[in-house]
Formats: sequence, structure tokens, C-alpha cells
Amino acid sequence: MLETHPIWHYIFILFFYYVGLLMNILSAAHLSINAKNNAVSTLKGYFSLRWPPLVVRVTVCTFIFLIGWENPSLNLERFMPTIAIHMGVAGFLGFASDEFTSKVLAVIGVQKELPAVPVDTKPDGN
Repeated sequence: MLETHPIWHYIFILFFYYVGLLMNILSAAHLSINAKNNAVSTLKGYFSLRWPPLVVRVTVCTFIFLIGWENPSLNLERFMPTIAIHMGVAGFLGFASDEFTSKVLAVIGVQKELPAVPVDTKPDGN
């Protein structure tokens, strides 16, 4: 069914891309809230502080994904003969796209920074 209806196939691929991207964001949030020198100790606090740059990063990563995925000169279909491979590649690209985008921007000299997380000033760290 997914292969016969291109729009459903595309929606399905974007779903797996966003699952991968969300896993990257959640892993970064987990590392951040568990850092000892960080005053943000909950996922809610992390996302309330960092939602604007995260929305920008997700949007930019989506644009890059769409440029690459549907680029006929790359001919990605030759490497992905089945829907299962499409799902896996889309999920992996979702997970890796934010990191890749950061590296590319650093190489070309455009360093993107998230706002600083407040430092925990409590003496016991709790």
C-alpha cells in the first residue's frame, strides 16, 4: 500500500525521520539534565528553556533532509530497494542530521550555539 501511494510513502518516511530526530533531541536533553553543573533538572525545564533554538534546528534539518532525499542526481533509490531500508535510512538520517548540520556549519565558519544553561548555584547540587 505504501509503495503504491506516493504521498503515504512520503509521510511514512518523514515519520521515521522525525522519530530519529526526536531521539537525538531526547538524548541531548537527557545528558543536559543529568549534568552536575546544570540547574535544569527536568525535561520540562530543558524544553521550556531551549524550545526556540530546537525548533530552528528541526526546521533546518528538515529542509536539508528534503533537499537530499528527493534529489534525483543522488539517486538514493539504488541503495534503498525496500520500504524497510527506507525506514531505517530515514530514521538514521533523522538521528544524525542535527549533528551533521552542526559539523557542517562549524566547518564553513557559521557556529550555531544554543543559549547557555543556567549554572546550578546550590552548594549540594540538588
